[in-house]
Amino acid sequence: MRSRVTARAAGLAVLAAAALGCSSPQSFVILLLESSGGTPITGVEQVQVVVSKASRQMRTLTYPASTLTIPADASVTGMGTLSVSFSGDETGDVQFDVTAVGPPSCLRGSGSAIVTLKKGATVEWIVPLTPGPVCSGDGGVPDGGKVFPGCDPARPVCTAGQTCQVNCTTMVNACTAGGTGGPGAACQSNADCAPGSQCFDYSSLGCNNIKVCLRFCDSDTDCGGATDAGGGPGSFCRDPVSCGSGATPYHTCSASCDPTAAAASAGTTGCPAGLACVLPAGMDQVACACEPTRTKAEGVACASTRECAPGLICEQTCRAVCRCDLANAACTAPNDCPTAGTTCMPLTGEKLYGVCL
Repeated sequence: MRSRVTARAAGLAVLAAAALGCSSPQSFVILLLESSGGTPITGVEQVQVVVSKASRQMRTLTYPASTLTIPADASVTGMGTLSVSFSGDETGDVQFDVTAVGPPSCLRGSGSAIVTLKKGATVEWIVPLTPGPVCSGDGGVPDGGKVFPGCDPARPVCTAGQTCQVNCTTMVNACTAGGTGGPGAACQSNADCAPGSQCFDYSSLGCNNIKVCLRFCDSDTDCGGATDAGGGPGSFCRDPVSCGSGATPYHTCSASCDPTAAAASAGTTGCPAGLACVLPAGMDQVACACEPTRTKAEGVACASTRECAPGLICEQTCRAVCRCDLANAACTAPNDCPTAGTTCMPLTGEKLYGVCL
């Protein structure tokens, strides 16, 4: 694989490698950009990559691209290939949010990927970009996301019983009839969700017939934090709201679910039916997400946690997640590993959850 990656990187003059650390041995993530719309994305003059881990933004990388064309099939061309390097001590799931921009400040495409970083290894990953364009000045959402006129979704000033809706069609936030459904409740429309929340459809992410009320937030204090019920470490303000391929400045609270293999097996994760409790970029925060690609069983070789069934993470092979509660360099929680002969072991830098080895 390394020789194929080298050939791709060498063939791309417009996008250079960017280092996030210099200690040896270094690890590399090769991002292969492709259009998810079936046709190439043309006229790209700049690519921005936001790198984050456990909701902590590590770096924003900007690549000049000089009329780059992003292909519909990343496997047949080296165009749109990014190489990102990390220090040898960095491991775990890293999120890459990619935005392709062309003149005049038009959003040509955007997408994201979560890649499991392995010490001293090179991982190649395709990032599908949803085509734009959405251009500043034409009523669309420019890169970075502009505040829509109207009410504030996280702090709505509406008539009693109403909630503030982010309307992607009109680009205006408007007070609309709400309901009683709290965060995580199933819904058909905004009229089912309590004030301060909105009904979100997961069908575009691959989970059909799943609509859930999500609470808007500006910070973690708007969510349940570590005191929130649900079996997890708490609810945090981390999930961005998008309008099609365009970003907005709005966010929703994650769910305080239980990501362990034991909870997944018992059906007690606390997530709405059809959604999996995942560890987005670390072991101290959790979220309910649409993950239709998570099918591999414990012990099966993997390249990313998104391949492993709910309750598992990728550590060369899919391994069970367990409650750790790290103290004095050891897990103190009762061993809840489902496979006989395995014990919950801590991962570097993580406290709440571990992996069964």
